[in-house]
Amino acid sequence: MMDYNLLFTRASLPSIKTLSLTAILLTGNAYAGEWSIGTGVLAEQLPYRDYKTQYIPLPIVTYQGEQLFINGQGIGINILNSESHNLHLAVNYSPLSFKPADSDDPAMKRLDKRRATAMAGIGYQYHARWGSLGGKVATDVLGYSDGVIADVGYQYTFELGKLRLIPSVGMRWQNRSFNNYYFGITEQESRRSGMQQYRAKSGVSHYLSVASYYALNNNWQLFLMGYNEQISDSAQDSPMTDHDYSIYVVTGVLYSF
Repeated sequence: MMDYNLLFTRASLPSIKTLSLTAILLTGNAYAGEWSIGTGVLAEQLPYRDYKTQYIPLPIVTYQGEQLFINGQGIGINILNSESHNLHLAVNYSPLSFKPADSDDPAMKRLDKRRATAMAGIGYQYHARWGSLGGKVATDVLGYSDGVIADVGYQYTFELGKLRLIPSVGMRWQNRSFNNYYFGITEQESRRSGMQQYRAKSGVSHYLSVASYYALNNNWQLFLMGYNEQISDSAQDSPMTDHDYSIYVVTGVLYSF
């Protein structure tokens, strides 16, 4: 699953921080200054059985200082910050969750809720003429899943006049605790719902995304982004899921100053 820090990484340089939707949006924002504000709408289709498409308002506030940055879904500190290298510590909101009431399947309605959480970790990005490589390791600091995730990815920026396109690809490993919290079914849930008990293992998911920005002027720009993730085999095998992918689409407007 995606966590939303991907939309808002370093606004001043093309970068990749492949753990969420949030970092991809401002990843290639060449027009941003130290502050950016905006608004958007996120549509997400999660792989849970008979699960309704979610539409989520997305307020955006970012700040990029020499050491401190705010990425819209969290806060972080740059340990190393140069034209080619960025090493940082960050805490970001991870929105993956499951609400039984949002499934149309009667058995799924009898399962426990899975909560969104906060993930803290360390990330590194390398920027070159041929694109950007990035990686991150993070852990659940609120203790809901006790999960750990590791992510690596690549992206390249195309400049087409006022239009900027940023395709990216990557893969992410989730440990057993993370997958079992979001896709496992306990013995108690099995008795209550009639669904088969399931203990998820660790797994690797793969993703592909394309973000686009159109500059209206020096301060305003429109954005549209699509993200597709092929979930891990461990998540696919869960009785909670009925397809092997997650899809996210987000659009909105940004003002930079």
